[in-house]
This record gives sequence, C-alpha cells and structure tokens, in this order.
Amino acid sequence: MKSTILSLSLLLALAGCDAAIIASQRAAAEAEAEADVAVKAEAGGQAVVAAEAAPVKDDGEAKVEANVDVKVELKPEALDLETVTYLIKKGKVKDADALEKKLNNPKEKLHSIDIDGDGKLDKIQIVEVKQGDTIIFELHAFPSGKKDKDNFVIVGYVNFTADKTTNVLVVKATYAPCFIGYDTIVYDYTVPIVVKNDVVVVSGGVGFYGWLYAPRPAYVGVVVWDAPTVVIDVHHDGCWPPGHCKHHHKHKHKGKWKGKGKHWH
Repeated sequence: MKSTILSLSLLLALAGCDAAIIASQRAAAEAEAEADVAVKAEAGGQAVVAAEAAPVKDDGEAKVEANVDVKVELKPEALDLETVTYLIKKGKVKDADALEKKLNNPKEKLHSIDIDGDGKLDKIQIVEVKQGDTIIFELHAFPSGKKDKDNFVIVGYVNFTADKTTNVLVVKATYAPCFIGYDTIVYDYTVPIVVKNDVVVVSGGVGFYGWLYAPRPAYVGVVVWDAPTVVIDVHHDGCWPPGHCKHHHKHKHKGKWKGKGKHWH
C-alpha cells in the first residue's frame, strides 16, 4: 500500500515538473517575442512592428512562425502632398501614370517612406476609385523588403469631387491615418467646370483634367521592384574576355614625329 502511495506521489511530482518546464519555456518564448517588438524607419517616420508571442506547442516547443501585426506611424514630411497637388494644378503631370513616376523618382524627393526600415524607399502605387461624382487616388506604399502585391499600406488620398451645383471641381489631398496629425492637414483648391448633359468639362486649361474625365478604365498602377544587383567575379588577371590580354602587345615607334599628330615618319 505504501509503495503504491509513493509511486503515485512520484508520478504527480514528475507531472508537476513537466508542467513547470512547459510554463518556463512558454514564458521564455513570450519574453523573446516581446523583446523584438519595435522597428524604426528613420527615413520619414517611425514604423512600429508589434509581434505577438510565438505560439507554443503542447510539448513546450515554440513554433518558428510568429503572427506579426504592423502598426505604422509616419511624419507628414515623409510624403509631400503639397507638391503633389501643385504638380496636378499646374499641369506638370498629364495623367496618373506620370504622377506615379514622379512619386517613385528619388530625384523628385516627393516621399521618404520606408515602412520596413530597410534603408530603401518604398514603392508608391496609385489606385483609382470612382464613387459617384468623386474620383479618388489611393496612394499605396509597398515595403521594399516584402515585394508582395498584397502587402501595402495606404498612405494618402487625392480626391477630385465635381460639385455640379456650384460648377467647381474640388481637389483635396489628405494623409491616411498612419500619419501623425493626418486629420488636421489638408491641401485643396478648386477648378471651374462646366456640366453638359451630366458630363463634366473642366475649363481650367490643364491637360490632366481632360484625361481625368475622359472615358477610360480606372487607373491601377503597376508596381515594379528593382532587380537584384548581380556581381560577376572574374579571375583572369583583369582581362575580359578571358585570354584577351595574351594578344595585346605594345608597339614601339621609331622615327621623328611630324605633322599635327596624325602620322609617324
């Protein structure tokens, strides 16, 4: 009887030890996940990556995968919406494609968004959405380190609203909620329009508006990532193609130099 009680006590003690080990491993996994929860994007703002604790299996082994929830906080200077509206207003861009190219041209310095903090500018895609008398350009930012068409953050909007009562086109650019103070910054202006048979005709004299209200499909930009740099390591004593240097000989000229640098005699 005593031996049975001792055996049972020993089993319970071992079970308690296993539970303690699993609990300890779970706590260690959670601590490790919490230790790596922030990533800063110095160029244009702060991207905070909040990682949930890695799931732990019943045997106490932590899985490799972690569910990651990305929360982005950017500063307004990371996206120059004022210049974006200026380019449209002054006819510096003829259509959405031209505007998108300027946004992604580093020389234009229209944005410094780096969501994943890898030191590279993220690609900006314009996606057009039509809602009644309003045309909306959504600005999608794609983290350069992901290169995934489904992984993007909406960083801004440019709205074109035709007010057919007052005969004006209201152009308004705003930041998305991922920007600090997004609800307090608006860049807007108006352009006179004429409405004929419920068709908007812009009389502002800028070609962009003609494209905007021309019969066409909604614009969706194409995101193209830079190709990886290919390094070719050639070990041929600096000669390319190989063996080229073998046929290269120096020629010495004897005689006097005459003329204007054209002939030896």
